[in-house]
Amino acid sequence: MRKAFLGPWHPMVENLWLYSLADAQANTDVAVHLSTLVVNHHHTDVTPSSDNLGEFTRRFHGDFSGSLNKLLADERYDAPRVLFDDRQCHELRLLDAAAQASHLTYEYLNPVAAGLVDRPGHMPFQAVDWHLWKSGYIEVKRPPVFFDPRNRPDVLRLYVTPPPLLYKAFDGDIDALVHHLAGSPNTVARSSRPPAMDDP
Repeated sequence: MRKAFLGPWHPMVENLWLYSLADAQANTDVAVHLSTLVVNHHHTDVTPSSDNLGEFTRRFHGDFSGSLNKLLADERYDAPRVLFDDRQCHELRLLDAAAQASHLTYEYLNPVAAGLVDRPGHMPFQAVDWHLWKSGYIEVKRPPVFFDPRNRPDVLRLYVTPPPLLYKAFDGDIDALVHHLAGSPNTVARSSRPPAMDDP
């Protein structure tokens, strides 16, 4: 549903997103590389460990939709009930390291290309990107709404790792990989944004 439910209208939106993502990862063993909220949709890069991408997406979208509906209702907004409709998600298989690097950069810059912010770092809730690859994870507390404390952990770790082919292309040197990606937006940004905007 192309409405601004994923925007910074409430500080708890970020918590619901990260906990839903961490819980889906914990239950499917899918590797998460990057995830960005862009007000009315998200970009999330993952690598499935088996034939489990559908289950990961079902859990992630189900919890995120359910928890956002609860938050909207608690705040006395009209809740949409089904945030993600029954159409298939757009999935793209990235076949080599260059494609992975290009797509990660595109997704990181998407809020800028959409005209939402001048620089990627200005986008609220952009907490899951390649800068986390060095630390490896973030800890996410269970939100106070929707998630049942009887069967949902108080804290989950969301593990964030580089895509395998990209990691291999840099011989496992995460510092060099992050440095490369942090410097690459300047070239990609020029082809995806109005020229009046400054490069990040």
